[in-house]
Amino acid sequence: MRHIFPKNARKLLCFTALAASLAGCSGTSDAQGTPSAAAGAVGLGGSSNTGASGGATTSGGSGASAGGGGSAAIAGASSTAGASSSTAGASGSANTGGTSGNAGSGNGGSSAGNGTGGRGGASNSAGAAGVAGSAGAAAAGAGNLPAVSVYIAGDSTVSEYKLDPQNPKSQAGWGQMLSPNYDAKVKVLDKAVGGRTARRFIQEGTLAAILQAIKPGDYLLVQFGTNDSNTTAKYTLDNVEYPYYAAADTDFKSYLQQYIDGAKGKQAIPVLVTPPPRNSAYCKGPRSLGNYGQAMIDLGKTANVAVVDLGLKTHAHLTAICPKPTTGAQETFFKSNADDTIDGTHFQENGARIMAGFVADGIGEAKLGLNAYRKP
Repeated sequence: MRHIFPKNARKLLCFTALAASLAGCSGTSDAQGTPSAAAGAVGLGGSSNTGASGGATTSGGSGASAGGGGSAAIAGASSTAGASSSTAGASGSANTGGTSGNAGSGNGGSSAGNGTGGRGGASNSAGAAGVAGSAGAAAAGAGNLPAVSVYIAGDSTVSEYKLDPQNPKSQAGWGQMLSPNYDAKVKVLDKAVGGRTARRFIQEGTLAAILQAIKPGDYLLVQFGTNDSNTTAKYTLDNVEYPYYAAADTDFKSYLQQYIDGAKGKQAIPVLVTPPPRNSAYCKGPRSLGNYGQAMIDLGKTANVAVVDLGLKTHAHLTAICPKPTTGAQETFFKSNADDTIDGTHFQENGARIMAGFVADGIGEAKLGLNAYRKP
């Protein structure tokens, strides 16, 4: 018994020394952090967080830990956040380092969990709740976003054209202008083809080619309606003649459903984009192709798919421009023809660029994850 007591005493003294050392690492403020930590958060290896609610902190050199609402946040040897990382606060249970809920070294922008299984990821989620603690955490997490591809299916109003650097009025589609709205991690693949309808795009195998290449988490933007509304034009495929026309409320929806089902089947994200109006929209003109736009909106609701109402946004833009341009020299949105007339359907660079901005705005309004890549 004389030998056992001294051994235990020595263990107790070591534990006391360790606790004192941990307490000595903590501070009353995060002087290293930029910006400063929210109330109650500590910098590196704090012994406790006494703030009323969890806040996100960012740290310059040693990372940061987020405070839970009154919960302990003891940083263990393996739980210090990596350099330049940021963790989002979460109220609730203890966030003990070295077990679960830790931000790993070098995992910049990760999110601390709510005490269990909350390893930081690209989504900046705080534990299971998936809530970013602050703008600081979200900004740091943006660096961890994975690369993503955006495929576009559509017609001539979307497709790519060779731009003439000497002619700012040369023809363009909004699809080729979408990429500048996002950072380098977003790859836009504009597969739109002039003269196509929702059905013809499928029949010619272009949708199948997209679905063969698309990956989980990618996006498929779909815009048709301009040619689908043509009641007289026809096309021939494999010696069979087909009408361009597809009724908005019936056949048009059924073809679009194939894009939706195909994308979802590949765990990609389909987004319907309503067709832009013709140049009759100037000066509060009618919303051309509005029934096809409405069909997309209705389908989006029933299929639980996001819809970007490009038609409405573009119409609002054009109705505010008055008087209506009457010559190609005056026109700055629609394509100007060589004879100084104005194209009734297609667009020049400026118009395509504006519409691409409208599409990016709509993606943000729909709260799609792609918006996290949007340039300021």
